[in-house]
Amino acid sequence: MRRFDLRSLRFGADDEAWRRLPVEVDPFVFGGAEYGVRGGAVDLDLSVGRVGDRYTLSAAFHADLQGPCQRCLEDADVALDVRGLQVVARGESVGGGDDETYATGYILDVGRWVRDLIGASLPQQLLCGPECRGLCPQCGANLNATPPGHTHDGG
Repeated sequence: MRRFDLRSLRFGADDEAWRRLPVEVDPFVFGGAEYGVRGGAVDLDLSVGRVGDRYTLSAAFHADLQGPCQRCLEDADVALDVRGLQVVARGESVGGGDDETYATGYILDVGRWVRDLIGASLPQQLLCGPECRGLCPQCGANLNATPPGHTHDGG
């Protein structure tokens, strides 16, 4: 799923509705390398509160990213627990510029919203582990796989 019609929600007496939506997430480039979500999709827990013609959308989901470690280039798996908030009034996103418009005419672009929320939740570096030692700047050996004290003779 990439788009969701907010008008399809059936609100209870407390003007709240919930949906779990499978959302496809395209791979993206971060730091020059491509990363993807395991399975190509996340399960978005969407909570919607309504006051008049104003909707407050809360997103929550877990994403496991896969791609190269930015230090040693081995496989990295990065787990993210992501949350986001979006306000929609009279069918249009409120509070952001054009880059933050996820709803138009009550159609929510969940694919783009989820992808942007993942991007905003990324750590500064995507690593295979917090103790990754990276690559040797002289020979390119993976320092995680070499014995401690890996050196080169000056010559």
